[in-house]
Amino acid sequence: MNAPRPPHAQGPPGVAGRWFIVGAGIFLGQAILYGPSLVGHRILLPLDLLATENVYLPKTPAAEKVIFHDWVPQDLAFNFEMSRQFAVSELRAGRLPFWCPQQYAGVPSFRWSLSPPCLPGYFIASPMVLAWMQVLLALAAGFGAYLFFCKILRVGFWPAAIAAWCYPLTATYIVWQGFALPAVVCWLPWALFAVDRSIRQPSGWGGLFLALFTAIILLSGQTDVGGQVLLSTGLYAIWCYFDQYRSTWRSLRSASSLAVTALGWALGMMAAAWLLLPLVEYTKTGSRLLHRIQGEEERPPEGISVLPLVVLPERDGTTVRGSIRLAANLMPESASAAYAGLVATLFVAPLAWCSRRHRSLNIFWALLAFVGLSWTLNVPLLVQLLRLPGLNVMSHNRFVFVVPFAVLAMAAVGLDVLSQGEVPRRGWFLVPMVLLGTLSCWCAYRFVVFPDDLTILLKAKAEHSPGLARLPPTADGSEIQNTYQRFYAAAALLSALGLAAWVDLRWREKTRSWLLPTAAVVMIADLLRFGYGVNAQCDPALYYPRIPVLAQIHDAEPGRVVGYFCLPANLAQSHGLSDIRGYDGVDPARLLDLLAPAAHPKSPKFTYAQVQWFSPRILETPDHRIQLAPVLDMLNVRYVIFRGSPPSDVTPDFMGLDYWAVKNHRALPRVFVPKRVETITNDKNRLRLLGAAEFDAREVAYVETMLDLPSECKGSAVIADETPTSIRISCHMDTPGLVVLSDLWDVGWKVFLNGEPVPILRTNHALRGIVLPAGEGLLHFSYEPASLRTGILLAGLASFIWIVWAATIIWMSQKNSDRVKKWRRTVSS
Repeated sequence: MNAPRPPHAQGPPGVAGRWFIVGAGIFLGQAILYGPSLVGHRILLPLDLLATENVYLPKTPAAEKVIFHDWVPQDLAFNFEMSRQFAVSELRAGRLPFWCPQQYAGVPSFRWSLSPPCLPGYFIASPMVLAWMQVLLALAAGFGAYLFFCKILRVGFWPAAIAAWCYPLTATYIVWQGFALPAVVCWLPWALFAVDRSIRQPSGWGGLFLALFTAIILLSGQTDVGGQVLLSTGLYAIWCYFDQYRSTWRSLRSASSLAVTALGWALGMMAAAWLLLPLVEYTKTGSRLLHRIQGEEERPPEGISVLPLVVLPERDGTTVRGSIRLAANLMPESASAAYAGLVATLFVAPLAWCSRRHRSLNIFWALLAFVGLSWTLNVPLLVQLLRLPGLNVMSHNRFVFVVPFAVLAMAAVGLDVLSQGEVPRRGWFLVPMVLLGTLSCWCAYRFVVFPDDLTILLKAKAEHSPGLARLPPTADGSEIQNTYQRFYAAAALLSALGLAAWVDLRWREKTRSWLLPTAAVVMIADLLRFGYGVNAQCDPALYYPRIPVLAQIHDAEPGRVVGYFCLPANLAQSHGLSDIRGYDGVDPARLLDLLAPAAHPKSPKFTYAQVQWFSPRILETPDHRIQLAPVLDMLNVRYVIFRGSPPSDVTPDFMGLDYWAVKNHRALPRVFVPKRVETITNDKNRLRLLGAAEFDAREVAYVETMLDLPSECKGSAVIADETPTSIRISCHMDTPGLVVLSDLWDVGWKVFLNGEPVPILRTNHALRGIVLPAGEGLLHFSYEPASLRTGILLAGLASFIWIVWAATIIWMSQKNSDRVKKWRRTVSS
């Protein structure tokens, strides 16, 4: 593995020149895919989805002309951009965005991607930064891949550069563009490089680099995927250890390599603890995690039938305009996300087996790809292993992200083999030849004869059948047919080219000089063809234009809002409004328990994002005012937002183009004093009382511990001032009583009465309550999670150890250098 590079490994002169060429190639690929967004003519967000009926944009002739690109990445426009803008506003105000009051009834906000390519997005408000973040992410992934291919695989410059250009164009980065997964996965090659150095050279910088990249991976915004990346590095560490020390495993150097690697991982985890511990603490309160722990699987294994998607990612169609998805699962959540190119997978990568010095590592890449696909393919034993407690909270279908890197690592070696000018003939060449020949014939057949599912849908389209429910409203039968024909034609052509290349190698002793550049061009063109047009780039005019009704509510009496079968959760944040609904990937379970009985019977239900489209159950009073479930009155839901035109017998409080809203006059203020307090320790009994039609939060509050309070409490409280992480409440109590703040109870909140700490009681199942004596008082709520403080201490300790470690390496290096110089002077004298 560490043999000197052969002569063909030399690339262009100068290290800087080589890195510049690699970076230019990576940038060019991104410019081809996202050029309009890089120059500001477009925005790399699916803003067209805001024009979907009842979502955001008013129904106007201009909105009706919007062409929808793909409905799948709606989170990017509905949630992620709102969260990013919230972070920008908080940082500009000099605060860390650790608590978001604008969704649910306030929730912890620790799911930030601190992956370096994503950091500009938290300081630059303009959405133009999103495209440049994508470029930075591609550079991080591509440079890491190039470093690994050159330094670890020891291949030549051009094979390493070509494979590095391809890596950010693979399906993992295309179908997950804009989501947190690529921001984590882009550090996989860097972490593998660090593991290799820490195992093979324990006295060097490998352990320090491993600690650094472990921390970055865990801070990059998707903890379960980060865990899978670290699992990949763990498997690679095992392989490196046995490759390096299988005959000297009892040596001191062997033990030190294990210790250095373990210390690197430990320091990285400690350094990430300041964000990780509060996030884990909040995640434990989530409905989604509880369901996973109980064994529910959002994306169960599929089976061996999906294996062809690794080389035919569009076999089951897409959700992009002009196509249709024939499979139940979505492309990002399928084996299609493992696509690294048909030619790269079935022609170039197999050539790696012709390199004797890479034979052992090739076995590792094959096994790693197999493990990455094991859940999707429903591999026995491995699936049962991944279902074990702890592992079962991960989305294992996403582990396919290791496949593109494994394929391209072998492809880099394969290109290196081609660059040597001679490929030894092997009997196994017939295997990929048969595969490619079969694939080419099958794709040519499908070019003419479509799948039965597609034929039925196209027939339904032509006959205006009810079967059109599965077709997107903008779909056109002939357009869908042409899309499938183009895909199968391209796949047939690529398979034929791969077959022709194998035939040429099989019957020629030496490779043609043009085979290497041709293979490189086809690899890159294949990935660009796949990625081009997948992600929406929209008109900047669609970027959350102001809605008059929402602006009027913002300027009116404070209170939370809720949409009635419209305006999904978090979009109200665009106008600074607080929605009782939310979507953050956690779903606080206790708040969802409160909202459940208040939901409209036809309110959409999902296994996750359970209240993103929540709509309230509404009763109309004799005076034509609306009446919500009492629990929504308690939660300060003051405004209900509707779309279209109001009924003739309803007088809206706010009216505008395609929007109208009414005020809930029964809504309580966010802080109030109930007349009496009762103790109910059983959750089911408490929820039954809270969900009852006769419940009145003004009259009674339910707590979980015994309190000694008067039978009738009297007092008042009002919010004096607040920021997301600090609330001051002025209180006047005629008797001792309970002050209720209708914000989510969380262990991270502390409260002080006139400067003295007092306990916060969980009240009405999910809210905050504070027992006060009679008299005047000032309550100060401050968000100070103990887990955050513990994490900061651990991160500080890790940083100190890291610095001492680095200083020791520098000192030892200098000492060894001085010793060598002294020895040379002695010899020369």
